[in-house]
Amino acid sequence: MLFDPKMRALAHATVDALFDHVENVAGRRVVDWQTSDDLRAKVRIDDRGGAEAMALIRLLMENAIQLHHPAYMGHQVCPPFPSAVIGDLVISTLNQSTAVFEMSPIGTVIEQEVVRWLADRVGYPSTSLGTAVSGGSAANLTALLAARARWMEKRESGVGGRESEQNPPSPTPDSRPPTPARATILCSADAHYSIARAASIMGIASDDVIKIPTDAEHRIDVRALETALRDGGEVMAIVATSGSTATGAFDDLRTIAALRDKYDTWLHVDAAHGASVVLSDRLRPLVDGLDLADSLAWDPHKMLWMSLSLGVILVREERWLRRAFEADAPYLFNAERAGDNIGEMTIQCSKRNDAVKLWLTLQTSGTRPFVEAMEHVTDMARYLYEQVTASDDFEAMHVPSFNIFCFRHRSDDETNAAMREKLIRSGQAWITSTVLKGQRVLRVTMINPRTERGDVDRMMAALRRSS
Repeated sequence: MLFDPKMRALAHATVDALFDHVENVAGRRVVDWQTSDDLRAKVRIDDRGGAEAMALIRLLMENAIQLHHPAYMGHQVCPPFPSAVIGDLVISTLNQSTAVFEMSPIGTVIEQEVVRWLADRVGYPSTSLGTAVSGGSAANLTALLAARARWMEKRESGVGGRESEQNPPSPTPDSRPPTPARATILCSADAHYSIARAASIMGIASDDVIKIPTDAEHRIDVRALETALRDGGEVMAIVATSGSTATGAFDDLRTIAALRDKYDTWLHVDAAHGASVVLSDRLRPLVDGLDLADSLAWDPHKMLWMSLSLGVILVREERWLRRAFEADAPYLFNAERAGDNIGEMTIQCSKRNDAVKLWLTLQTSGTRPFVEAMEHVTDMARYLYEQVTASDDFEAMHVPSFNIFCFRHRSDDETNAAMREKLIRSGQAWITSTVLKGQRVLRVTMINPRTERGDVDRMMAALRRSS
């Protein structure tokens, strides 16, 4: 198979078909609902070949969830900006791996520049370090590995507190490792499931991932957090959240950072959804104190409208990230290029050059499209909140601070679940559902910049017809 005139024609036809599909998506359903068996019958592999490529591409487009549809208000998966889509085509064609500098010199430098730009936006110092990863789950695991590296050094040397991190003493010849202790992680009851999963991967027992209750605003209860810090033994890390999956809540980072200092532990912030607000003067106060975190997760493939996948992990002090991934691999990592081999500080070795699409978007369009899109979807979430609070048949579960909002039909759990199911199967709109403080609720993520008030009104009208 070659890059020949036939493939060039297919590439042109594919681009035209995709642009036509997105431009006309509002005229179709958000999804044509089918069972998995129905879909499997359409896609079974015939390895004899012979199928017409454009027919297969159209099959995929027509049967996908239409994220570009203005009535898509579902999961935290964005309709990507076209620059990201074009960037993906370039990334796949060049197929550079950024784990090792010599395998992709320019790709490595682009990733480093993108990571540095993101760290600067947060307010991290020049001593910080990070890498692109597949998403928030990988970022959270990486952060907790860095936290464990610090925790282990602190235990083994008897130091490692914040006052000694800049000039750590050398271990004495007669020092002995302390008695092994159980590392605990404190996180919100609404923390992403990847925190517990990361702990499991690291060999930390599920009982040692302690869920702290949330307050009336669905933020981690800082009083309960301090109680757990005081009584919880050796806390390896606190995990706060900026933009929780359930409600989009933003924890009080400045207060939590003060507790981190008081009890000499690590603060990781899962800001996969919410970190992007640092680009907006209007929304940035939501993450006040983010620059104080020891590490944070940031997903440009959420609220910077990059295509899947592009996540980032940032660590405030680079030595803990490097310590977490120390490995002997002379067949890949040469000492003279240690500063440029990204694979030395990440789980991945086969590492796609996904930072290119964000770099391309920033270079061509700047930050304005991100800010406008974020503020618009925030306004749409607020508009829905106002419609719900003004109604007699629905109730708001919280005041949305960003673009996620939960509400509920004034009935029972079964009715709420059934309403959502009927709505999505109708193809008129797409929303999600979750359980919030023991109640089944309806959940909306405003993530399409094309969604307008009329689309919100039509979604609510369709939802009422489903009751």
